[in-house]
Amino acid sequence: MVEAGTGGSDTCLGTGPNTTCVGLTGAVTRIAGGRQTRVVTRLPSWAPPTLQRGSGPAAVAVRNGTFYVLMQDALASSNGSNAFGPDGRTAGDLIATPAGRARPRVLANFATFEVAHNPDHGAGPGSKFGNPSIDSDPYALAPFRGGFAVVDAAANDLLWVSPEGRVSVLAVFPTQRVRLTTAVAKKIGAPSGLRSLEVQSVPSCVAVGPDGALYVGELTGRPFEPGTARVWRVVPGRKPILFASGLTTISDIAFDGRDLLVLELAARGLLDPASPGELLRIAPDGRRTVLARGGLVAPTGLAVSHATIYISNNGLFPGHGPGAHGEVVALPA
Repeated sequence: MVEAGTGGSDTCLGTGPNTTCVGLTGAVTRIAGGRQTRVVTRLPSWAPPTLQRGSGPAAVAVRNGTFYVLMQDALASSNGSNAFGPDGRTAGDLIATPAGRARPRVLANFATFEVAHNPDHGAGPGSKFGNPSIDSDPYALAPFRGGFAVVDAAANDLLWVSPEGRVSVLAVFPTQRVRLTTAVAKKIGAPSGLRSLEVQSVPSCVAVGPDGALYVGELTGRPFEPGTARVWRVVPGRKPILFASGLTTISDIAFDGRDLLVLELAARGLLDPASPGELLRIAPDGRRTVLARGGLVAPTGLAVSHATIYISNNGLFPGHGPGAHGEVVALPA
């Protein structure tokens, strides 16, 4: 698993509570027998002074002793560059590194691809609501057909990276129109009288299903309304097909046999600061079962292995308050 880290003191952007500082505190961690070992260290990370909502390494896959780490971006400019300084030069990249102190080799740069192709053409409500036309924030990957399937959350697409590092588009995910209450419109700073908003997909996770297809879950964009997140089924060369809807702020998905497990970051939406997370099981016939809710606080990662479900919990608030350290919890599959 990856640790996004807590930023550093290399380069600081912004002022006051909006300051973001960059450092090499990201890592790849192995957990075995209840013991944690950092197997790759000194990966780029950026975070505000509170150390909450740190960004950096977002996902990892291991092949033949090489760690393939997907780095977030979040501050990609319109020309594909970022302002993170020396420590953040690989932001937005898929990198390969051996174990130990990171020695990154860039396999793919997604901001450059976004600038050149902009597959979703900037669909959505526009920059006033934080959605510029050119935007990239790669967030999840899955080994697929010898390369990697990668979701770019900010670009609203699913990409494929070949073993040689070539990037191509597998799917672009559509916006949806969401109804706004007066209270929600006020929270997000929407114009007075606006009753609906075109919301971007913001794909947040990808998994290979037992049928060989790719499945992609959505966080959705602001206002993160409950019930608006979807799961898409993607077969390369075909349009994505809606597989499941009525979900909320999906942070990860995984398969347990033929059942799809869906992890929700905040079951009542991200505008509710007290909302718990939630883990759902969706059977092939569509039946849904809540597997866990109590104790899930901003859960961000999900894996199934040897009849056990593993969840990364407190994923946004490491070290902030008693008992709020990032942790991995387990339950029977």
